[in-house]
Amino acid sequence: MTGDDAFMRMALEEARAAVAGGNKPFGAVVVRGGQVVARGHNLVESGHDPTAHGEVVAIRAACRALKSSSLAGSTLYTTCEPCLMCTSAIMWAGIARVVIGATWSDSPGFHPEKGSLLGMAEHLRYPFEYTSGVLRDECAALYAGGE
Repeated sequence: MTGDDAFMRMALEEARAAVAGGNKPFGAVVVRGGQVVARGHNLVESGHDPTAHGEVVAIRAACRALKSSSLAGSTLYTTCEPCLMCTSAIMWAGIARVVIGATWSDSPGFHPEKGSLLGMAEHLRYPFEYTSGVLRDECAALYAGGE
């Protein structure tokens, strides 16, 4: 198992925690220097907050943990390709790398028409690395059926 696989498994745990709390199955983990800084999962429904996507929740927690608004040098692991809002948060936080499990095409019914990181990456001026398809089948299984 690679480091990417291990951290994506943590993101999968977060996605399952989201479902257990009545939310959609999205989870994320922020890692810096090989250490987990923060974990987060979707809290939109339970928190009555449309901005509480898993990535944003993890980014907020990481910034609090590091007492900084900069996550430069960090990697974000996410079970599904980030939406445009989450992509913006990634850029504003200065995250260097994003590791994605499932893509929007693997998650029918979860608003891919609103745009996503992979759809916008070539148009962004912010330089970050991204990798998709890490534990793709396990992540995609979360989204079977959509809504």
